[in-house]
Amino acid sequence: MTLKQLIKNIEQWAEDRNLIEGSTPKKQFIKLMEEFGELCSGVSKNKIDVIKDSIGDCFVVLTILSAQRNRNEINISWVAVKHHTKTTLKADVVLIFLLHDLTRISCELDRNTSLEVLFSNIVLDLTGVCDCFDLDLIDCVQAAWDEIKDRKGRMIDGVFVKEGDL
Repeated sequence: MTLKQLIKNIEQWAEDRNLIEGSTPKKQFIKLMEEFGELCSGVSKNKIDVIKDSIGDCFVVLTILSAQRNRNEINISWVAVKHHTKTTLKADVVLIFLLHDLTRISCELDRNTSLEVLFSNIVLDLTGVCDCFDLDLIDCVQAAWDEIKDRKGRMIDGVFVKEGDL
């Protein structure tokens, strides 16, 4: 499946579960930071399965965040990935760049400004982490999609809680 199709699927999945209207960008940002923490943990322990899962999950949350803002900020990311040059940086350095870009996006959530460049930077940062571990971003997003596509749960205080955690 293409990245564009995965984005459409994720947006529809989120809409069907009331994550777009029933949550807020701030709550989704907190979820994004949770996934970033899992990514850092996976990198520090060199656990490829955790890294792959966390990269895909970060992308899913970023897609939902973009949809909540009624912007197409995530949709240009496939262009960035398509023209991406493999990084020569180490994973810890790429994670610091990712944290920097996440921090910048958190400062802009309440403003009605376009964050296309920041979203693209974050996707490129995630792609850079993929490079460090010989992973493919689309494979990571596909794996995340395969895991969530049939997931059920409910909204509790603006946060989607999967059925297994209820």
